[in-house]
Order: sequence, then C-alpha cells, then structure tokens
Amino acid sequence: MLPVITNELSKTQIKTIADQTAQDIINNGKDVILIADTIAKIELFIKELKATPEYLDYLILEVSKYGKGMTTSTGTKLELAEVGTKYDFSKCNDAEIIQMEYDLILLEERIKDRKDFLKSIDKSGIQTIGEGTGEVITLYPPSKTSKSSVKTTIIK
Repeated sequence: MLPVITNELSKTQIKTIADQTAQDIINNGKDVILIADTIAKIELFIKELKATPEYLDYLILEVSKYGKGMTTSTGTKLELAEVGTKYDFSKCNDAEIIQMEYDLILLEERIKDRKDFLKSIDKSGIQTIGEGTGEVITLYPPSKTSKSSVKTTIIK
C-alpha cells in the first residue's frame, strides 16, 4: 500500500517517491481513505514520540557524544540547539513596557472589532466620510479565499 521509506533516501528521492505514490493511488484506484487513515496515524505517532521527554533526553544524550552535532551515514544532520527561547518581562519593573503592552491589547481589540465590522459589510459596499479628509469613501468587505482539503481526526 504505502511505499517503504528507508533511511538511505535523500530529500529529493523522498519527494519523488511521494509524487509517484500519489499518482499510483490516483491512477490505480487505491483505497485513498485507508491511506489517509494510515498517514494520520503515522503523523500522530511521530508527533507523540518527538514530544516524549524521555525520548528527547535520550536523543540529546546520544547526539551530545558527537559534540554539538553530527551527520548520519545516510545524510541526516542532527544538531543540538536551543529552541523555543522565551523571555519573561514581568519582573523587569519597566513601566514603559507595561504601558506599551496594555496599549497593544487595546489596539488589537480595536483591530479585531474593525475587521469584524468590515466582514459584515454587504458586497455592494457602504459609503462613509473619511476622517480628516471629509471625502466620501466606499468601504467593501474583505475578499475571502479558501482551499479545500480533508481534515483527519483520530477518534479512537
């Protein structure tokens, strides 16, 4: 059903196999529902494994044996890295940043409200008077685009 992915494959080869597999599924009437089910479960497995602290700790320990990183014999680079760095400004005692963050919250609320208003406008538009200029401006709702897809959710 799905191709065998080995660790000897390059990025280009993996892309080629994915393209060929998609064409095989389409051209030969493969059970695309079963394939989508399998892919969703593999994606969840990978996400869960990578999120397991014990796995990550063990991987870090093994990679650290090579210094800051290494490249496998099949061409995958593994590097130790600091990721997800966060700063906590709450203890800086800086009144200016506190005020700016408060102003930002208010501005974000105003922007959200304005966007909600613009989304509510009829397609034909509405006329309004421009602040400061006094000129008549026609406001229109935002354009909307979307892309069709299939959402997968593993229930059991």
